[in-house]
Amino acid sequence: KPVLQYPLACVDAATANSDDLRTFQIHYSDRIGENYFCTAGQGQHHWFYYPKMRFDEAMLIKQWDSSGGIAKGLDVDEEGVSNFAIHSSLLDPTASADVQRESIEVRCCVIWD
Repeated sequence: KPVLQYPLACVDAATANSDDLRTFQIHYSDRIGENYFCTAGQGQHHWFYYPKMRFDEAMLIKQWDSSGGIAKGLDVDEEGVSNFAIHSSLLDPTASADVQRESIEVRCCVIWD
């Protein structure tokens, strides 16, 4: 069955910059990591959303790219290389209130020279 509520959405990286991000810490038993929240910015974010995704569909989302500008300490990504994909789910006001969302997340790492 397709996802009918809270479909996956991603921001076009060209419409966001580091001023839109807020760092937060994640405390694990053996380390402290960090991640980002994204603010609304100046309303310039262009979102793409993927309604009614089915179990046989998948989306690859970039978690981190050390070639991106933010990884290099810049305020914006450079040369069209984003550090990561800002993503979330969105409330669909047209969906029934009793619709449940099911999803699965699998993370993998790809390294190349």
